[in-house]
Amino acid sequence: MDLMITAHIKSSYEEWKGLFDADAGPRGDLCDEARTMVGKVDERTAIIALFDVDMAALGQRLNDPEFQKMTEPYVDHHDVYTIEPMAPPG
Repeated sequence: MDLMITAHIKSSYEEWKGLFDADAGPRGDLCDEARTMVGKVDERTAIIALFDVDMAALGQRLNDPEFQKMTEPYVDHHDVYTIEPMAPPG
């Protein structure tokens, strides 16, 4: 499954991005990290695209107390959406 995630940031975007980049290895265990995209919306918001996500592994990761402890100073919450490729209208 492909996901689009909005990260609502408590820290600065730059601090959050450092944490996000440092987590590439573990994140690669649950999605196609080579296709992961991330961008700054504003100082307190980032958008993340994850592809070929193993939803069971993602659920375990998000509920892991160590992951929650690591992200708590940086992230208020995430909004998660599924995305699907679409044929051009017409």
